Amino acid sequence: MEQVLFRENPELQTDQKILIAVSTGVDSMVLLHLLEQAGLNLGVAHVDHQLRKESKAEAEFLRNYCKHHKLPFYLKVWQQPAKKNIEASARRVRYAFFEEIMEAENYSLLVTAHHGDDQLETMVMRLAQGGSLASHSGIARKQIFSTGSLLRPLLSFSKAEIYRYAEEKQVTYFEDVTNQSTDFFRNRMRHNVIPELKKENPQILQHVQQFQQQLTWAEPLIKQALKENLRNIRQTDQGWSFSAETLPYETGARYYFLTSFFQGIEEETGLTVSQRQLFSLVDQVQRPVSQWTLDLGDSWQFTRRYQQFFLEKKATLNEGIFSLTENQTLVIDKAEEMTLRKSTTKSNVEGYHVPLPLDIDLPLTIRRRQSGDRMRFSASLKKRINRYFIDQKIPADERNKAWVVVDSLGEIVALLPFANSYLSITVETDRIHYILDYTLQVSK
Repeated sequence: MEQVLFRENPELQTDQKILIAVSTGVDSMVLLHLLEQAGLNLGVAHVDHQLRKESKAEAEFLRNYCKHHKLPFYLKVWQQPAKKNIEASARRVRYAFFEEIMEAENYSLLVTAHHGDDQLETMVMRLAQGGSLASHSGIARKQIFSTGSLLRPLLSFSKAEIYRYAEEKQVTYFEDVTNQSTDFFRNRMRHNVIPELKKENPQILQHVQQFQQQLTWAEPLIKQALKENLRNIRQTDQGWSFSAETLPYETGARYYFLTSFFQGIEEETGLTVSQRQLFSLVDQVQRPVSQWTLDLGDSWQFTRRYQQFFLEKKATLNEGIFSLTENQTLVIDKAEEMTLRKSTTKSNVEGYHVPLPLDIDLPLTIRRRQSGDRMRFSASLKKRINRYFIDQKIPADERNKAWVVVDSLGEIVALLPFANSYLSITVETDRIHYILDYTLQVSK
């Protein structure tokens, strides 16, 4: 076992400091024994999760073991164990502790005792739960971690081999009784599913390890093939955008393009996109629909506006109805401002301006568009506002932000900031008339 371990994990042939995570279970105690026998520069990290009454005694055993073997020992006691999602929470606590030690004590390598049975369990669990190619690739032998690397050197060994080594070398270890409980998904897989798979094929651990390697090799190749597409994604003030030309042609490539995109921004946004959502997006982009929006959760929306795609936070629109009369200024959400004034000249302020006759019936009502709204575009043409938007190819999100200006008789006189009614003044005049000034403060 020793020869295979060091042949398959050349990273262990080093004089650098190695931190080993030890739970006192058979896997980690065997790994500790193997690395000690090789005379490596080791430190031992242990977390007492306080989830079992035996945990305190196990921590004390390991403290004494390290003292006797002259090994640095680092202990963390989880003072307030989680009540929900215990496994995931415990894992976060452990790895945060390991990272802290590596940074403070200058360790370049962290090793854990995950083995071949763990690999099989993990891959079967992820197949059952669903996930991406990256998640189905299982447990990596080596990955970047903290100030160095994380290595799992026992992945090519079975649990049975580890038990045999422990018995042969008389390695002391503790059994965690909770591993027998079927209250946990992993334990149900371990006791009910994995034994049947091993009966069907005694070589399954080797085959799973090979499959895991194939998946690990495939992921960077896919990303390399999509490198140029991913490079054309642009970050905006509101989120991210890319053109329809950026999308790969093949459906499968589109799936991996979107997967890589969301993986790349997950840490920044906190947005986790499910496989169901990814497949919905792939299906939606295939359809010949020029505008659509899919909610992804946490206020994020994926939107198509003609030949552009956007990932943006959902805008909160003010749906109020406001009244505006002469010499009055209306400020909406500190972002939009409307003023109705008498004048003979245009405003010097940038914005949208609507000249209106003095005999217009005040006050004006400012509201969002409603179903059936029509505006007069000429003496003989009164068109639905929705039709105007379609004809002008106005994106859906901009349509929703538009304001409809209505006089006191119910006639629509302007659609801000897009069009004026035929009833507005269309030619320059030196006569006094009303001007409705509309300005929008664009966030930077």
